[in-house]
Amino acid sequence: MSPTSPARDRLLKAARELFYADGYGVSVDAITDRAHVAKPTVYAHFKSKDELIGTMLTSACEEWFTELNAELEQRDGDPLAQLLAPFDLLTASLPDPAYHGCILVNSAAAFLSADHPAHHALATHDERMLTLFEHLAAKAGAAKPADLARQLLVLYDGVKARGLVDNTGGAARDARTAATALLQSHSGTRPRKGPVTM
Repeated sequence: MSPTSPARDRLLKAARELFYADGYGVSVDAITDRAHVAKPTVYAHFKSKDELIGTMLTSACEEWFTELNAELEQRDGDPLAQLLAPFDLLTASLPDPAYHGCILVNSAAAFLSADHPAHHALATHDERMLTLFEHLAAKAGAAKPADLARQLLVLYDGVKARGLVDNTGGAARDARTAATALLQSHSGTRPRKGPVTM
């Protein structure tokens, strides 16, 4: 079957909704019911429930980077605005009563084995964010972009954790302010403020 078939897409959507809302004890039967497909369809696309989980998480990660990359394109030419884009997106999305944690972090915490696909998905996401932060930090004039990138990743992860108890977007705004101050400390100059498109 095609890796982009409508049935596969419905399975991934149903799995994401159910696993996020109810945890990984959700049965494959519940997922097939939500997706309106027969149970054999699951195993025509995925070798196991764990593979379904890993693919679902990879898909969620790709959605985030698609949204983030579109935002970065809108802010092209303003390095500071680009550096702050992840925090602005979190500010916009976190006022959500249904939010109860980052799906990648939650999933990795649900499985003890470091070899589980959930751990690989989280590690891949963090590596991509670290690489992106380093690239953006260099563009924004940081003297040590790798050091700043690690610090920004801590801020970014902290926003998602704080969202568990404060989903107003306040944590993302605070992290944005801290990121600006960090860039200033790494560049030795006051970063240029440009227009920020939300």
